[in-house]
This record gives sequence, C-alpha cells and structure tokens, in this order.
Amino acid sequence: MAESPVFALDVGTRKVAGLVLVPGKKGYHIRAAAIVEHQQRAMLDGQIHDIPQVALAIQAVKEQLEKKLRMPLKEAAVAAAGRALKTERATAGEEISPATEISSQDVLALEAAAIQEAEKRLLTAGENQAAYHCVGYSVVGYSLDGHPIGNLVGQRGRRIATEVIATFLPRVVVDSLVASLQRAGLSMASLTLEPIAASAVAVPAAMRGLNLVLVDIGAGTSDIAITGQGTITGYAMVPSAGDEITEALAEALLLDFHTAEAVKRQLLKNDSITFTDIVGQKRTLPATAIVEVIKPAVVELARQIANQIILLNGRAPQAVLLVGGGSLTPGLPEALAGQLEIPPDRVAVRGREVLNGISGAKNLQGPQAITPIGIAITALKQEGLGLARVIVNGRPVHFLAGQQVTVTQALLAAGIPARTLYGRPGKGLGVEVNGRLTFLRGQPGQPGTVLINNSPATLDATVRPGDEIQVIPGRDGADACGTVGDLVPELAPITITFNGRQVTLEPLIIMNDNQVDYNTPLEDKARITYEPLDTVAHVLTRLGEPLEGTILLNGQPVRPEAPIKDGDNLVTGVEAAGQVITIILNGRPLTLKVQADDVLFADIFNYLDFPSTPPPGRKRLVMEVNGRPAEFTTPLAAGDQVTLRWDP
Repeated sequence: MAESPVFALDVGTRKVAGLVLVPGKKGYHIRAAAIVEHQQRAMLDGQIHDIPQVALAIQAVKEQLEKKLRMPLKEAAVAAAGRALKTERATAGEEISPATEISSQDVLALEAAAIQEAEKRLLTAGENQAAYHCVGYSVVGYSLDGHPIGNLVGQRGRRIATEVIATFLPRVVVDSLVASLQRAGLSMASLTLEPIAASAVAVPAAMRGLNLVLVDIGAGTSDIAITGQGTITGYAMVPSAGDEITEALAEALLLDFHTAEAVKRQLLKNDSITFTDIVGQKRTLPATAIVEVIKPAVVELARQIANQIILLNGRAPQAVLLVGGGSLTPGLPEALAGQLEIPPDRVAVRGREVLNGISGAKNLQGPQAITPIGIAITALKQEGLGLARVIVNGRPVHFLAGQQVTVTQALLAAGIPARTLYGRPGKGLGVEVNGRLTFLRGQPGQPGTVLINNSPATLDATVRPGDEIQVIPGRDGADACGTVGDLVPELAPITITFNGRQVTLEPLIIMNDNQVDYNTPLEDKARITYEPLDTVAHVLTRLGEPLEGTILLNGQPVRPEAPIKDGDNLVTGVEAAGQVITIILNGRPLTLKVQADDVLFADIFNYLDFPSTPPPGRKRLVMEVNGRPAEFTTPLAAGDQVTLRWDP
C-alpha cells in the first residue's frame, strides 16, 4: 500500500468534492476535505459541458486543501460517470515458470492483458475503439493451473488466468476531465468509475456473496453496481438523478433552479420552509406538503433505476444500498422498494457513518462522502488506472498507464487507421480484345513512415509515455491507364489492285461499337475488336465482298484463307471467271482460266514451269497448234492439240 497521500476529486454534476487521504494505523485518515459547488450548470448528466467553469471549481477545492495542508497538490485521482457505459467480460492466461513465485506485478500484468482482450471484443462487437477509454475493471476471479484461487500472489504453478469485467467510457468524457484538471494545474494520477469507487467502500468483499445493488445517486446520473457470487457482476447508469427532482420542484412552485435546489436540501432538516418564487412572492410551506409535490418525480426516478436494475440483474436483488447526495431525497428509498417489489427495509441509505476505519475531516459526512472516499482508497490501493500521454501528429492521446501500447494502438486512438501507412495500389483496367480479357494493373502504392521521437519505427513498436509519434501517410499508386495502341498490334495499311482498280485499306479498330485509333485512351471494361489485313478473307470482308465464287490472287485461283500482301492483285466475281477451256498439251489435258475474251498461246506459260532459255544441247523452240506452227498470240480453243518443246 502506498504511503504517500492521495488527492482524490469527485467531480459531480452539482459540486466538486476533494479530500487528501493517507493510510492510518487502523485504516485511513482524511487529512483535509473541501466541497465547492459549480457557479453555473457546467455539467449535465455526468458529462462536462463547460470545461473552464468546472476547472474553476476544481481549482477552488485544490487551493482550499493546499491552504489547510500547507503543501502543493500536483495530481489527483478522479472517477468518471457517463451516459454511454460499455461493459465487457474477458479472460487472459499466461504460462509461467513453476520455479518462481507469482508476484503482484505478474498479477497486474495478467489483469492488463484481460483488459486488452476486453477492448478487442468491444472492437469486434462493432464499437469504435478509437472513441472509448477503459476507465475501470473488476476481477471476477483467478485460476492457477485450471483451478479457482482467491489470491495468486506468492503461489507457484504453470499457468495463471483471470477474468475481468472492464468498463469503457466515451473518450470525450475522459478527455474533458483531463482538460479540466490541466486548467486547474493538475495532472491525472488515477482514473476509475464512480460505482467502482463507491463499491470499494460501501460494499466490502465480505458482502459481495450476496446479490446486492449499489446505486450512487448524484445530481445528473444514478450509477449502478451489482454484486453476486463474491464479485461485482455488472455496471449500469441512469441519466436521471437529483436534478430531475429539483426541476420538478421548480416547475411546481415557480422557482428558479438554485432556489429549488436550496428548498430541496431543507426538506429533511426543517418542518417548514420559506422561499421566494420567481414573481417575488414570499411563501412558507410545510416540508410534508413539498414532499407530496415532488412525489411523482421521485416515483419516476425510482422507476427508471428499478428498470435498469432488473434489466442488468434479471430479477429483484436481495437488497439495495443508496449513496450519493441524491439518495437523501425524501421518499426515494420507499419508492424504489415499491418499484422493485421488495420490503422497504431492504433499501438503505449508506453514509460515511457506516464505514469503519475512516477518520478525520468531520465536514465530509453523509452518503455524498462515499464516492470521494472510495476514489481515494481505490487510488491508494493502486486499483485505479493511471493515464499516460503521447503525442500523435501534434495531438495529445491518452492511454492507460501500464499497458504495452503499440504504434498501431496509438494510431487508432488518434483516429488514424493503420492502413493509411500503406498506399493503396491504383485501380486496374480490364479490357476485352478480340474476345480475350486483358488486365492492366495500377501502380503499387508507396509505403508511409512512422517516427517515434524522430527515429524510424514499425507498427508493432512499443510506445512509452511522453513519446512523440509522427505519421507520414503512404501514397496511393496511380490508376492503370493506356491507349488502344498498347493492346492492339501495329497494323499497317495495305494497297492492292482489286478488280482492276487500286484500293488502299486502313486498319479498322472498334471499341465499344465506336471506331478508334491507336491514340484513343482505354476504358475499363471496354470491348475492342480488330482484324489484321493479312488474308484474302480479311480484305474481302473489309471491302464488303462475298467470300464465295472464284478468287484469283495475282492470276492464281486461291482460297479465302490465303495470305495477301501490299501490292497484290486480287480479282473476284465476274472478272475472276473469264475464259475457261481445256486443251491437250504435249498429249496431256490442261485447263486454262483467262480473264480476257480470247485465250492466247502465251497464257499457257502461266500454268507451266517452262524454261525461258534453252536447256543444254537444245536451241530451237517448237510451238504448234493442231500440227501447225504457232506464235505467242495464236488463239486457242477448247480441244486444240498443242505442242511446246525445245528441239536440238
């Protein structure tokens, strides 16, 4: 147990209570206490709305205590209440050496691991981890080598485990509390949750075997803690408390809020109360009459608290303990007992007078003393969670001290996703070319940089309190781009003679039903078609000519699949048909196809591999048609007997 004094602050909706607590011979001693009310309604439902005003109240408490104690106060233990509590159960285990005793530090590290596991579950459940703080936890139980055990410290074994109930608050609640302390010249020494702090003193461990409910009723919120089976089993919060009673009183008696608050506080002290309403009329009413005025609001508050208890506990508890200034509201214990359908003597208000081993500061009495004393004792026992601060890109970010925080967690807490360190690759392009899918990839992204105190670091690097982290995001890669010429091979134009006329054909490329050229930018999911002008069929298709019938390429009959090149002569249709006759050449039939009207002797040479120069030993060319000498221009007719040879 720490020997140095602890400065504890209970920052409530209506007031700020502070005390300095030290360990005593038989318990704890309060060296000094101070209570300061907010000058304005700076807090609503447990949430700080006006940081400067709250800071003024904190500073006033601090200065009063410093004057009494004649010592400076530099840090404070605090507790938070919020409208959006998130509770998560989680377990953690660790293999250990049986040769070494388990230390308190081993247990603290195990509990911290369980809290981190609860954070992971909260994130998995869809919550934004960057927007929440873990502000408190309770240990459900420990186990050693698979068997339950009350205390791990000093034991030996091979495996330790624990289960915790961790409670989370919106980060804005904690950050505003930190900001208020800093304005008052204080740092945060320890942080817990108000029902955890109150439970620490109002519900001792020996009582937690019973199914009890502790309700801390303040001005703005009613915080709930439920016990059973030796531990605290859950927390909840109702965003209604003493202020709702005050507002009902103000409306019924035509009072301003501060006058109504003053009247409410006199209900248990005086038989009759004198006040001045907002129209200036001075009135005196019996306290019993005013109690009847607020009764509907008291019943409504009791109903809300009872509903939350039943929702969390599943049934009415064995007993309810009320703490906090709001618990002094006349008729509230009886109303709550009625709503829960339990005997009235099972709902009791607990004040400092029921606490054993607490001495000093007689000015701090009643149920409103429970929470600040609980905050101080929680801090003295080191059961609170201290905050450590790092700077991420110039912005302060707070973490629970003692956790092993990595760069990744720091980035999440600062609202910077770790993925921003990895530049995304550029978008790709998918293009279909002549029925075949081609994919162009975008450029890869450029990785970012993380610096811890100006030194390069990785995402799994450990961050220490006070570190400065600088994050330089990665750069996304450029999207894929290109032109038609990147996917379509170079197609040269072709010039041929077609049926006696010269024709030049340009390559035809179609993208998404539109004619394009090589410089046209590609589009994602585009469909490109093209046909090279390298066969007779491609050329005829381009010319719109049929592929049937006679086709002559350079005077020779060909099939449509025949290759064609620049400068060729292509003839089809009637022009390709011409004259077709069969003659007898050197005793063998030969069919001639000629486009001209007349078939001449010279046409024979297109069908023969006849030497143009005489072979060795032969000099005279013999050309005869039907036994008569012939010339190259001699006409031929079907059935003619033709002789063609070289003679000696």
